[in-house]
Amino acid sequence: MMGKAYVSRLAPYMESFVEFKHSLGWKYETGEFYLHEFDRYCAENESQAASLKDIIKSWSILRENECPNTQHVRVAPIREFGKFLQSSGYSDSYVIPKKVCQKQIRTMPHFFTDDEIIRFFNVCDTLHPRKENPVRHLVLPMLYRLLYCCGVRTCEARLLMRKNVNLCSGYIDIFHSKGLKDRRIFLPEDLRSLYIKYDAIVNDIFPDRTYFFPVKSNTCYQCGTIGQNFNKIWRTAGLGNESGSKARAYDFRHHFAFANLNRWIKEGTDVNSMLPYLMRYMGHSCLESTFYYLHLVPEFFATFSEKTKTLEGLLPEVGYDEEE
Repeated sequence: MMGKAYVSRLAPYMESFVEFKHSLGWKYETGEFYLHEFDRYCAENESQAASLKDIIKSWSILRENECPNTQHVRVAPIREFGKFLQSSGYSDSYVIPKKVCQKQIRTMPHFFTDDEIIRFFNVCDTLHPRKENPVRHLVLPMLYRLLYCCGVRTCEARLLMRKNVNLCSGYIDIFHSKGLKDRRIFLPEDLRSLYIKYDAIVNDIFPDRTYFFPVKSNTCYQCGTIGQNFNKIWRTAGLGNESGSKARAYDFRHHFAFANLNRWIKEGTDVNSMLPYLMRYMGHSCLESTFYYLHLVPEFFATFSEKTKTLEGLLPEVGYDEEE
């Protein structure tokens, strides 16, 4: 649970719904975040609205300045909750039509240049602490380096527990990730050395902290704040979107895959033999998710284009991992 109480008349059902999700092994953090937002919306409108259906339909409308992807992420958990109410025999239940929760529009990843990486981390390393977040200047540079160097998901980085980091042996353990795929990731030696120094400094401030990248002793960054901070640092560095695709924190994960594929091609390494290792390292549940990157690399890396023609029959039309 996120620690917040539900306040609308649907509170008991919301609690049961989240408990059901957790019993299946899902953290369901993003879904629970929007469920709380919907709960507040219900509490504010249930006295005026004629029915729950009216409230849900009003909630589902595409908002001003909201893109379809954001609407999908916001509405999808409420559609699931509607199904739960229906299966629970709730008389006033309503399931949002599937067409309202249409599949997200695939976002073209941003391909970082060396200059962008250098300028981003130059600014990142000059951040200052804040009263409400005294370790911000220490945490964010190290968190973004994990995204860049190891290609983990943003949620995996911010939820990383300190007890699951072994700096003596140089690895981190990621549990309960997307697709319920637990995995061990070995850190590059230069990153391990940085983390040893970082951990010692943060440990002096929060000696019994829960998370490796904390906000306070027992709290981590919330969903969305990693992206918000990334955007602020990006703008401060004077970087834009000249390539045509907006840069996001999650693009560090894409960059990690692209960089490895391109390096293997340049070195003459058999990509087919390496893909299962990349799949495991990135936490993909199947090779098809890793194959997605082969669609994009030929468009941006000339070295790859000629040498992957024989792989075309292996490339299914698949999507890529969602941020959360």
